[in-house]
Amino acid sequence: MVDFFVSLCASTLQGLGVGGGGLLVIYLVLIKNYEQLLSQGINLIFFIFSSLSAMLVHIRKRKIPYLLVLVISAFGAVGAFLGSVLAREVDSSLIRMIFGFLLIISGSIALFK
Repeated sequence: MVDFFVSLCASTLQGLGVGGGGLLVIYLVLIKNYEQLLSQGINLIFFIFSSLSAMLVHIRKRKIPYLLVLVISAFGAVGAFLGSVLAREVDSSLIRMIFGFLLIISGSIALFK
């Protein structure tokens, strides 16, 4: 029941643009004791399914610049590949610290805007 409530809150915040995915990763790592990389993978899968409805609405309203999507997707695929190679080579505790640091920075920027 707690997992359902956390996922509901995370998806609601994600839909509002607050960044609920970061909160989901924190929950999975600190409360559920999942590994950092597993938590980030679960977060990515969660994000894909929670964003499908928004994508369908934008397609129906014809608000998607398809050429831009192709360019961004190409760079994203290269970045994902390089990130996965780097994640295999770097210790998970270092990845956890970097991720936490980036969450603090992005939260601080959002707080002071």
